[in-house]
Amino acid sequence: MRPLVLDATPLIYLCKIGYASMFAEFPERRVTTPRVLGEVVDRGKELGAADAFAVEELIQGRIIEITTLKDKGLMERLLKISDLHPAEAEVLALAKEMDGTAVTDEGIARRVARVYGIRAHGTAYLLMRLVHRGRIPREEAKRAVDKMISAGWYLAAEDYAKLMKMLEMG
Repeated sequence: MRPLVLDATPLIYLCKIGYASMFAEFPERRVTTPRVLGEVVDRGKELGAADAFAVEELIQGRIIEITTLKDKGLMERLLKISDLHPAEAEVLALAKEMDGTAVTDEGIARRVARVYGIRAHGTAYLLMRLVHRGRIPREEAKRAVDKMISAGWYLAAEDYAKLMKMLEMG
């Protein structure tokens, strides 16, 4: 199974709505990078964000591993792309190196992933997987999307409509 390489947004928003335990439901390895750790946990704890402490518990409980790139060449090339954040570059490079799936909601990161042949999905993909595996009912997934949006997660109206339709149809 290909590992899930998690960017900051899926970690933050699934934890914000109380879904931290759901990460253990995925049979794949779940990893993130040192830069994402810094963004989510270190900076989040400085701000007193509850989700930062939840992510830290996932890491301490070995539900999510911190993995460092072996070859930084791709990341160095990705860092030259305007608007691509360093943590996103690290997630993409690690996903490529591990033959994994980058889980990021940033449009620029997903476009760059396509260019470099890196599998990439977003937070909604994780929710859909939970529904398809019978871990959460469709209605709960819909409520989760609405809770994440209320907590500040961005989803374009067109994408919201598509996601709700997918959750209706299965």
